[in-house]
Amino acid sequence: MFERTTRIFSESLARSMNRRSFMRRTGEAVFVGVAALAAGQVMPGRARAGNTLPPTPTPNCSPPGPYCNLTGVNQPDGCHGGACFQHLYNGTVYQCRVYYQYYQAGCWTSSGTGGYWTCCDCECLNTGGQRVATCGCAQFSGGPAPRPDSPVQGPTKS
Repeated sequence: MFERTTRIFSESLARSMNRRSFMRRTGEAVFVGVAALAAGQVMPGRARAGNTLPPTPTPNCSPPGPYCNLTGVNQPDGCHGGACFQHLYNGTVYQCRVYYQYYQAGCWTSSGTGGYWTCCDCECLNTGGQRVATCGCAQFSGGPAPRPDSPVQGPTKS
């Protein structure tokens, strides 16, 4: 009974509707929605006035030297997130990698306001493979710090 009623209703709706105007209106609605989303009008609480970003928090790490940087300023701008990349030392840019001298993994987490920092110690090598400098990298992540003692939650098998 329900199937027959649904079939009759859907057939009468399909006969009474102009498909071209329906597709045109649907396309216009999708375009306007995407444009509003791109302009930040759909979620005004997330939009930023004047395209200003919040101030970058100060890293809460203790690297073995300055933060890996390319500008000479002690900010981690020579990093790829929390990962070691390059460092400017005595006017030369060196490639860097994780330095395992102080931590077994070379990286650790440190709490911060509103989240946590992923910190890594780095060593920078010359072309001969000798260490010429040490530095550190840091990346902020909003949210609670990961718990290593927490069991991994995942789908269960039946």
